Amino acid sequence: MKKIIFYQSWFNQIGGVETMAYNWCYWMRNYFDILVLYSGGDNKRLIEMAKLVKIERIDENKEYECDIFIRNSVWGIVPRNIKAKKEIELRHANYKYLLDNGTLYQQYKDMGIKNIVGCGDFVSEMSNLVLHDNPTTIKNILYPKRETHKVIKLISCTRLDAEKGWNRMLKMASMMRDAKIKFEWNIFTNSQQECPYEEIHFWKQRYDIWDYLVDADYTVLLSDSEGLPYTVQESLQYQVPCIVTDIGGCTELIKDGINGYVVPLDMNFDIKKILNIPKCEEYNNHALEDWLKYLEYDGRIDIKINEEERKMKARVIATMNFTDLEEIDEEGNNVERIANESEWVCSLERLEYLVNHNAVKILEFIEEPKEEQQEELLEEENDDVVIDNNEENQDEALEEIQDEEPKEEQEDETLEEIQKEELEEDAKEENESQEKKSSKKKK
Repeated sequence: MKKIIFYQSWFNQIGGVETMAYNWCYWMRNYFDILVLYSGGDNKRLIEMAKLVKIERIDENKEYECDIFIRNSVWGIVPRNIKAKKEIELRHANYKYLLDNGTLYQQYKDMGIKNIVGCGDFVSEMSNLVLHDNPTTIKNILYPKRETHKVIKLISCTRLDAEKGWNRMLKMASMMRDAKIKFEWNIFTNSQQECPYEEIHFWKQRYDIWDYLVDADYTVLLSDSEGLPYTVQESLQYQVPCIVTDIGGCTELIKDGINGYVVPLDMNFDIKKILNIPKCEEYNNHALEDWLKYLEYDGRIDIKINEEERKMKARVIATMNFTDLEEIDEEGNNVERIANESEWVCSLERLEYLVNHNAVKILEFIEEPKEEQQEELLEEENDDVVIDNNEENQDEALEEIQDEEPKEEQEDETLEEIQKEELEEDAKEENESQEKKSSKKKK
């Protein structure tokens, strides 16, 4: 059996060159006696290589002999202590790109090897263009096709507490791992828990999870108790089967093996059954029609959803000092908002942005006048407000909100202190009211 020394200066944990080396050794070990020499690399990758062939850190003071020497690295240490009947050098990169970027000769170290193999037509072409080495093209060998298993995609929208089955969720994750079931689990929640499983991903709660939902294989709800859970109904509406605990409310919706799986509260069940994903029909609970009938609606049942949001505005008060880049005063300057002093009316879209950054408190909502009334109001309005809707300015506004320091007289007064004072005043008024009532009873 011919002896081959396969040399690679450095083994990264991942990379195309490393993959080529692993796959090449996997196949060629059946036909040749292979020794892999290296100068360094990632320990995990080296261990994987050692499972296939002999592997050794190169010793510059040692003489090596072989029938064929293959150099897979054109960088790093250049081995001069290997005697071989035939030498081969492999090419993997776009050498024209390396030359144009001034990095070719920082990496490429010529050994004078004449037998060159490029891993593809383009690589060979670029190598010959730059290095004039006339490569032979042999594409990188592939690892044999393996048996594959579906990655189960789970989704949950729930609090993470005992009642909602957080411990059962951890148990289920453990069961899937033990059964070698690969999974990804997106959990939308307003709370966080320490989690030992990298497959579980926490997301902030949100109202629009539909795109995530339809991509899931299952919705998971493992509660102690439920009424008629919305998360299950909404999942079935999008034909996503559910994994639920054996409790009333859940079993009203989920029939085991038909549109999901019902599991016992002690989680003692065969987890592998979830690999058989049910195809459930679209769910319609006919609630709209039922409510109209119950309320004795005297018209025709015609389901039409008005997606247009109400044109509302809100009166707000600033809770921190900031420069409002959305509005300009009469002199053309951006308006300065002063905490607990500045009041104004803004759109819902603008309000959502300000609330998300804790910049304002809502005082009241105001319905926007109908179009025919707006012209009259505009004529009466003397000091128009110019609004700049530029998205870049919104980002600047956020920076201003975050960076703006409170004025000196307000430095020690935080929003929490203001809210605390308001609560204390409310409590004081309540106590006084109770005392008056008590006084009247005594009389």
